[in-house]
Amino acid sequence: MLRFDSPLRIQHEEWSALQTRLLEERLREASAGTPTPPVAPQRFEVNYLPYGPQGESGASCEIVSSYGPVELEYASIRRDCGLFDASHRALIQLSGSERLDFLDRMLTQKIADLAPGSVTRSFWLNRKGRIVADLLVANLEDRTILEMDVHAAEATFTSLDAFLFTEDVEMKPLQDSHVELQLHGPQALVVLAELVETGDPPGPQGASLVTMRGHEVVLIRTDETGEPGLDLICERSAAVDVWNHLLSWTAPGNKRGIRPIGWEAYNVGRVEGGTPLFNIDFGSDSLPHETGVVEERVHFSKGCYLGQELVARMHNLGQPKQILRAVDFDNDRLPVSGTQVFASLPGADGTPQMGPEVGMITSSTISPLLGAVPIAFAMLRYDYAEESSQLYVAAEGQPGLATVRPGLSFLPGKTP
Repeated sequence: MLRFDSPLRIQHEEWSALQTRLLEERLREASAGTPTPPVAPQRFEVNYLPYGPQGESGASCEIVSSYGPVELEYASIRRDCGLFDASHRALIQLSGSERLDFLDRMLTQKIADLAPGSVTRSFWLNRKGRIVADLLVANLEDRTILEMDVHAAEATFTSLDAFLFTEDVEMKPLQDSHVELQLHGPQALVVLAELVETGDPPGPQGASLVTMRGHEVVLIRTDETGEPGLDLICERSAAVDVWNHLLSWTAPGNKRGIRPIGWEAYNVGRVEGGTPLFNIDFGSDSLPHETGVVEERVHFSKGCYLGQELVARMHNLGQPKQILRAVDFDNDRLPVSGTQVFASLPGADGTPQMGPEVGMITSSTISPLLGAVPIAFAMLRYDYAEESSQLYVAAEGQPGLATVRPGLSFLPGKTP
């Protein structure tokens, strides 16, 4: 039984069925008057993917893997706008006059001065400096929203709540009452500017409160794929109306509009864009300095927070045992997640030889933007993670060379 489920399953199926009918009609029209029967169309069929750990203690959910051809969904991210049902994400809301001061004492990022309409990213750590959750923190005039992986929500709420005493802070989970949708693509801001009734889409690292079809919607700017991206948070009862309203949009001057996208297309875009994910590329056994994004999540000169001593000690005196890096490959074979990574050492004749195991592939995909080449994130031993380091990775039964990139982004001209 799914613990968290999307209220949009019927809409997923209806959209795919409609696309199949439209394609069949176009093929019949194109073949009218010809002796050759129309070619059987490729069906648009919703495929679901289980997300996260199963079992009694795990928060289980399913997400859409694809609605049909993944190539069309990916193209919408890069050319138009893709709509993603983010049922694998969770939300916690804090209100009260002391909510920012409370979060500032808890989280790794500086929160106390976070202005209304601002967004930052932060870690929530345990006492040993390990990551409990990778958070997107969005501050509005009357509330602050924490957005995270669904499987980190219960531990985050319980552990934060344990530190609340007499502060003027009210904290509540929104998982049962609200849903999150995401827009990714160059038209995302245009779409929202035309469809919102009150309020305005936020700028980079911003959040805003708008209404759509009379429903209150919180918008949070994310840009996870390297294109403009926004999280849309609304009440669960409004999800169908907001979903249909978004899909009604078409670009002026052409018939292209918003296309629903699944995990497969989103995953390609976020790896290309250099966005690692908690519980996929790093997890609850990771230290902040191992994630490759510590500079974005940690404020090194702020006051105390849980786990600060260990974070500060590593920042000032040491280095992590391992760190997340982006890697290129010298062939067109794609290594899957979990594939071992080995050092490349010079042999006696000067040619590269496979050395000891030094890491593991955490995410991989084929990048259409870079010419259908394989790209990946890998968690590597620190001594082998320097930019331009050569590695060996086996894919499809064959070893090949890989090279550590600068930063995590694969997009041309971007290295963050």
